[in-house]
This record gives sequence, C-alpha cells and structure tokens, in this order.
Amino acid sequence: MVAIHAAVIGYVRSRVARLSNMQSSAIEIGLLRFQNPNVPDSTYQFQLHAIVDPSRRFRGEERLKLNQLPITEAAEQMLRQVDASWLSDPSQKEIRERLMDVVLQHLDEPLVQRVVITDWLCLPSQSVPMSSNLITASL
Repeated sequence: MVAIHAAVIGYVRSRVARLSNMQSSAIEIGLLRFQNPNVPDSTYQFQLHAIVDPSRRFRGEERLKLNQLPITEAAEQMLRQVDASWLSDPSQKEIRERLMDVVLQHLDEPLVQRVVITDWLCLPSQSVPMSSNLITASL
C-alpha cells in the first residue's frame, strides 16, 4: 500500500513539475493604435498576439520579434482602410483574418496558428494624446 501511495505521489509531482515548466504559446506582437477615415471621431487601440505551434515556440518568437515593426506598420495601414462595419463587429472575425494574413506575409514559414486581439478600445479621437514624436515634428 505504501509503495502504491509513493508511486501515485511521484507521478503527480512529476506532472506538476512538467506543467510548471511549460511556456505559453502566445507571443505578444504589440500595441496597435489607428484611426479609420470612415470613423473620424474614434481612435482604436488593442494588443495583438500570435498563437504559435508549441513545438516551434522559440523559432516563432524569434521570427515575430525580428519582424515586429514591419508587421505593426502593415497591420495599422490595413486597419486604417477596413470597412467601418468590421470595427463594430464584436467577434472581430474579418479583422482577425486580415491580421493573420499580414502576420503570415512577414514570416517565411507558417509558424503562427492564429492571432488574438485583447484590450480592444474605441476612444473618442479628441481624448487620445498626441505622441511626443508628433508634437516635436510639428514645432
């Protein structure tokens, strides 16, 4: 009985140790902020994440970090041109599909399984502060 109990405890401990060492397969691409000309009184902002194949997490993170700025630029450019109805869709299906296309265009291999949008905000444009780069550029 003691041997069975010890085996069960050993098995449970090994599973817990294995789970605690696992890393998430979500990789943050970055914060996106944009205005759509079809909705001039609103500024949109959200966090974009990529879900990568867990077995290729290191490679996926490396490639996404290397291409982070081009992905962000292309995504914001695309978002400024989307149909305004996509911006009010609670499921964000069309936007996520287009963002997935943008991400895959900047990677040389299919590492990303899907993209995730978090912290979606729609702010009145007048409440969004100008960035310091824009302020100094206009002086």
